Amino acid sequence: MEKKILIAIDGSRSAELAVDYVGLMEGAMIRELKVALFNVMGSLPPDMVRQAEGDPVAFRRLAELRERYQGQARQALEKAHHLLLRHGLEGEQIDSKAHPRTADIARDILFEAEQGLYDAVVLGRRGLSKAQELFLGSVTNQVAQHADRLPVWVVGGRVASLKVLCAVDGSEGSLKAVDHLAFMLGGNPECKVDLLHVGAIFADYCPVDFTRPDKEGPTAVLDSGPEPCTPDFYRQALRLLKEGGLEEDQIEVLERPGRPGVVGAILEEVRAGGYGTVVLGRRGEGGSSFLGHVSDRVLNKGGEVAVWIVG
Repeated sequence: MEKKILIAIDGSRSAELAVDYVGLMEGAMIRELKVALFNVMGSLPPDMVRQAEGDPVAFRRLAELRERYQGQARQALEKAHHLLLRHGLEGEQIDSKAHPRTADIARDILFEAEQGLYDAVVLGRRGLSKAQELFLGSVTNQVAQHADRLPVWVVGGRVASLKVLCAVDGSEGSLKAVDHLAFMLGGNPECKVDLLHVGAIFADYCPVDFTRPDKEGPTAVLDSGPEPCTPDFYRQALRLLKEGGLEEDQIEVLERPGRPGVVGAILEEVRAGGYGTVVLGRRGEGGSSFLGHVSDRVLNKGGEVAVWIVG
């Protein structure tokens, strides 16, 4: 099944690393991928636009500014396009778009991603300087916080490892993370996925029974309601992974103690295991903070890994 992702492009080193990550994953992990490169151009000052209506000098200045923004966008998009081609993507897999800024940058990115029915939006963790007003680190954070219906991949640096770790907590949110992972990576017999369950010490915590089931009964719907814990989480996770095209021998379960903390345990596993990608649910069980604040902190402290946040 075809997958569609949107990469936010601004000409920065951070955005280039995000493109590089997508090229790496497409080459070895993700089948049937279509990529759209998206640039939010600078907005024209309203006062200058009004002045240009009756002032030829102001009109020329406005035209020059518009042309400068368009040139910057074109240069950034062409550079990203060539990088994807060097990774082995075909030209028909890549589309490029540049739109004038209409709201704030994060909202423009989310609007494009949601209207285009993309399966994920990809951003670098850091962008250009504040003076350039394009794709700040805070924009990445805003997109990650407000993309409730859309998975967000945040690339923290140059990712070289193809190893994928999915942290689960027995909640509906982490089941959705497994579902997204299965969709994006399924159908690749060479792909390996590790499910990490950290023994949390919180009250808002769902135990997960990782006993491999002998039988598979009906699977609950992902949007199962306000129940804090997903019944038979592991059986349902296995079903989603298998339906996505991953066999059981491609999946390994890791269980780790939660001390000194869930975030520390996840990051330690990432470092020790040499993972390049970490997949997390946006919120933990019952909408609580287990994978809510955890995903935020892994995003901030993950280092040179890609973090997928799934709502």
